[in-house]
This record gives sequence, structure tokens and C-alpha cells, in this order.
Amino acid sequence: MGSSQIPAPTRGLNLHDGIAAMKPADALILDNWFPEATYLRVRGGTTEHSTGLGDPVLSIMEWAGPSSRVLFGATESDIYDITAGGAVGAASVSGLTNGYWQTSMMTTAGGAFLVLANGSDSVRNFDGTTWTTPAITNVSSATLNFVCLHKSRLWFVANNSTKAWYLPTSSIAGAAQGFELGERFTDGGKLVAIGSVSRDGGSGSDDFLAFVSSHGQVAVFQGDDPASANTWALVGVYNNAPPIGNRSVANVGGDLAIFTEAAIVSTRQLMSGGGAAAQREAISNRIDQGIMAAYASYGALVGWSVMNYPRYRACIFSVPTSATTAFQFVVNTQTGAWCTYSGLDATSWGIFNELPYFGTSDGTVYLAESGYSDDGDAITSEMKTSFQVYGKSNGVSRLTMIRPLFTAGGQVVPAIRMNVDYRNDQPLSTDAFPLTPGAQGALWDVALWDVDMWGDTVSPYNNWYAATGIGTTASVHMLTQTNGIQVILNAMDLKYEVAQRVVL
Repeated sequence: MGSSQIPAPTRGLNLHDGIAAMKPADALILDNWFPEATYLRVRGGTTEHSTGLGDPVLSIMEWAGPSSRVLFGATESDIYDITAGGAVGAASVSGLTNGYWQTSMMTTAGGAFLVLANGSDSVRNFDGTTWTTPAITNVSSATLNFVCLHKSRLWFVANNSTKAWYLPTSSIAGAAQGFELGERFTDGGKLVAIGSVSRDGGSGSDDFLAFVSSHGQVAVFQGDDPASANTWALVGVYNNAPPIGNRSVANVGGDLAIFTEAAIVSTRQLMSGGGAAAQREAISNRIDQGIMAAYASYGALVGWSVMNYPRYRACIFSVPTSATTAFQFVVNTQTGAWCTYSGLDATSWGIFNELPYFGTSDGTVYLAESGYSDDGDAITSEMKTSFQVYGKSNGVSRLTMIRPLFTAGGQVVPAIRMNVDYRNDQPLSTDAFPLTPGAQGALWDVALWDVDMWGDTVSPYNNWYAATGIGTTASVHMLTQTNGIQVILNAMDLKYEVAQRVVL
């Protein structure tokens, strides 16, 4: 009898390497399990925040002032204040024609402003109390579809154009000046996004400004005043795969991540080694095949987006699969490990008070990473480890027992199927699947003193289950379904018998 401990696949999803060449901590499937540095955890749940917006929620936007914050949700025709949650009241702004807003915060001597642009309606500003339409001259602000703040100056992208527009420093209105990029975009296309790139991870005088074309070229400039040749210069133009829409960029740790048809590319890596090197070294290198497959199936749909979530060291890349459904690629920005999320049918994402929110097609806004159920429904998670040899190399083993090492808020009864020799057999449901949460410690400020049970909220659950299969390699394919309990997977113990050679 032999035994081995299988690590939790904290290296995350691997869709890049050959199935026979993966490391023990790689995963072939990792859905609704988030890979922390030393363990997996079932992703956080969702809680209904606001209802009654009436139409698909296409944007979620935060005004962040010095001492307060306000959250808005936008449909195609209206913007609603959803800060307090619950059923929404009358719209804050109505009579609009496009709900896909791009936003930036801008603080001037006149106050803190949320600046919005969508390419159909005039640019809007919100100062914490009042919505206004700023007077922007030299260009129709209704043609501006993207806004970015860089070195105290607002930059905009115009519809179907290679020209960017910028305002005077520390201004939310005034005479916009055009900045033509057509001669830089030698592959053609139009300007779709703008973003800042830091040399050192912080915001400073040496930051770059990157202009992203629809054909994948990225023109990078450095300086303060685009009107002055003495303080503004081209750093370089870099070739890359085309970005997916204009919600394809996000600042992550001072870098600018670009969500393209082939990879999620770092602008810093693009500048240091060019497009081929940037894709080869991209943080998404291990899931690029998944990105390309998703784009081949769903690239024509609207709703692709990127959202950085610093509090949980995560970045979420949302992929629409229909007008009402979606899934997400999610990366641990500390370790570079990937997973997927399902069951979050988001039409938009946003951050409010450092927490993630998403809107849905039925006009509801949810708080994500909240509790351990999806608004009362169970969370189903799936994991399949890489194939490894257990026993003698090139020998045959018969699998007998498997023990997941959980730390959880209640009993976890998974459905497990041992896959041997590169098969993909699905786990079988059992009578105990779905789960009934076990006893947990009481909640502070809710439980009754001297009545309810106090103690740790999580405990170890290490039960043995039958494992069947005969082969030279094996993979653990496991489903869990949890509702209301925290679940962590630390490792798995496997027992097996090694076949003996018979000499005739």
C-alpha cells in the first residue's frame, strides 16, 4: 500500500502546458475556487444590493469624495443613486441613450468630480450633490466615449477616430485640444482606450501615457504638456493583439493591463520586449488558450470588461456568453494564479467602498465576495488537478482511498471521481450532495449571550472517500456545493496499491 499527499492546486488553472507536463499544483479545471498562496478557497458569495433599475445594468460608478462616497448604476436611459441599496427611487439622470459609461475621478479647486463619457450623450459631471453637463468646446462632448485622468489632465477618446482630446490641467470643462495619433497607428484602426503607466508602481512625473488602437498598436508618450515639444515626446509604438472593446484596460499596481483577443498583456512588458515577448511573458500566459477560445465563441458580444480588485489581490476579466449570462477569468495578482468564476451573470462591474459590485440583465445590483452563498443559493465549485504518477514511474497503480483536507464552517461532502490516464470522467453526485451546513460559531451582535454556541468559525474536516481507478497517472476531479459556510482546501491524501510484476 502506498500513499501520497496531493497539494491543493495553488498554481491555478493551466491551459497552456501539455497535459503530461504539468506540475502537481496545476489545475485543469478550477471554477469558483480562488487560489490563495497556500490554499484554495471557495469564492465569496453574493448579496442583493439594489433592485428595480428596470433594464440591464450597463455601468456601476463610484463618486469618491474626501469624506463620503456615492454609488450609481446606469441603464441605457437612466442613472440611479444606489448607495443605500434596496429598491431604487426616481432616476438621478434620465433621457439618456447609452448606458456604457467610462468614468474617472477628478479633483480641482472647485471640488471632487465624477466625470462620465459614453460617446452618445454629452459628458456628465457629478460633484457629490449635483449632476451637470460641462461646457467643453472645440469638440462635441457627445462624441467622446472614454475618459482618463493623467497628470491632472482629462483625456478623452472620440468615436471612430484616431484623435484624442484633452482639457487644460485641473479642469473639468473648457477648450479641448485635439491630439492626432493616426500617423502613429501604422496598422490603421481607431483609438479605443487611454491609460497611465508608471515606471515605479506609483504616480509621478515620470509616468507614461499609453494610447491603444483597435488594431492592437499601443503608442506611448511621456511628458506633461502635449502642446510643447520640450515637455512631450514619443517613447515608442508597440504592436500587440487587438483589444476587446473600450473596457479592455485597467491599472494594476502601476501597470496598464490590456485585455486582448489573444492574451492579457502588460504595457510595461510590451514596452520592454515588444508584442511577442509581452504575450509570451503575459500574466495570462497559462490561460491564453482559454481567452482565445472565449473570444472565438463570444467576441461579437458586448460586455467584455476588466476590473481590478486590490483589497483581495484579484483582477476580474468578465466574458459575456449571451445578453444575460457571463463567466469570469480571475487572477490572484500576488501569485499570478488563475481560476474561473461561474454563476455571476454580470453585465457590468464596479468598485464601491473598496468592495466589488456587479449589475445584471434584470436590473439588479449585487455585492460580490459577500458571505458564502449566492443570495441564498448554493455555490457549486469544480476542481480537477493535473495528472501525476502515484507509485512507480511507468508502473500501474490501483487507487483505493482519497481524503480532502478541508478547513470549513461545516461538514463538506464532495463528489469525487478519480480520472486515470488522461480521462475526463465527471464526478458522481451522492445523497449528501448538495450539502447541509454543519454547526458553526455564533455571529457577533446577533447571537444571544449564554444561549448560542461560541467558538471558531471553521474547523478541519478530513474524511476518507473511496477512490477507484487503475492506471499509470491520476487526477482528482471534485465537485463541492456549499451554502452558507466558508470552505478552504489545503491538500488531499491519496492511498493506492502498486501492481506487482509477475515473472513467468
